[in-house]
Amino acid sequence: MNKKAFYLSLVYSLLIIVFKLYILLGGYTLTKFGFYYSNIVGIFFILPFLFAAVYWVREKDYNGLIGGREGIRVALTVLALSTIFISVYNYIEFAWRFKDIAIQYYNSNEYLGILQKQQSLYPDKLKTEDFPKIISEQIAQLSPLKATTGKLIPMMIFGLSGSFVAALTLKKKAKA
Repeated sequence: MNKKAFYLSLVYSLLIIVFKLYILLGGYTLTKFGFYYSNIVGIFFILPFLFAAVYWVREKDYNGLIGGREGIRVALTVLALSTIFISVYNYIEFAWRFKDIAIQYYNSNEYLGILQKQQSLYPDKLKTEDFPKIISEQIAQLSPLKATTGKLIPMMIFGLSGSFVAALTLKKKAKA
């Protein structure tokens, strides 16, 4: 494993964890940004770290030359380590505070509004008297593993494509 890739994945992970803690402890989790956009912002933020890792390794370890395969290996190392670090944090966050926040959300007027909107679209399938049952089922299905997996999949999809783009963009071979 490349130490530079390890360090960049650690820095990225720590920055994302601080960002997520700011949203969580600042009470912004159920705001529009905190609920809908904070995870995707964190995922997109890995891209500069993938490029930086490939560039740093190319310039310092390979004298300015790196093949596409080695570039992908470096970028995937950053992605894999960051995914592990952030997944551990997401699991701990859910067990520590997020389950209570999710329960608060499912019991909120906002979620009730979503159910009412769904009811207006499908009146024959969804009845008002089913709302408490739906809410209790949603709460019963909460788990740290599901929450972590839900955040892991988009990171993997974006990270894999970002690793490929970073490696291909920064590959440099010796001129013949």
